[in-house]
Amino acid sequence: MDLARLSDDVEVVSRGYARAHGFTRDETWFLLKLQEEVGELTQAFLMRTGQARAKGNTQQELDDRFGAELADVLCHVLLMARHHGVDLAEQVERKWLVWHPDRVAATAGGAETTASP
Repeated sequence: MDLARLSDDVEVVSRGYARAHGFTRDETWFLLKLQEEVGELTQAFLMRTGQARAKGNTQQELDDRFGAELADVLCHVLLMARHHGVDLAEQVERKWLVWHPDRVAATAGGAETTASP
């Protein structure tokens, strides 16, 4: 999956949704919508792990809801990054992938390095 293409596609869907429901996507909306989705992910996680009522859902339904909420969070992170002009692929490269064992070993001349993002 190409992150830039996914961001483009998610933007089209979000823009259409906002237009259809008559709201403005501004800085506050992007942040609060992401927070809302993280809250829904938290609820789905708690239900899936038996730490909240399942409300009659089967385990498969709880698993599906958890996956769907993860997707919502990812999409809203993409939307917020796009709105603020953040190149997430570049940031992931700089913040996370620099610590990949293959890269650390190559940079350190084969010596093991312990670090974390």
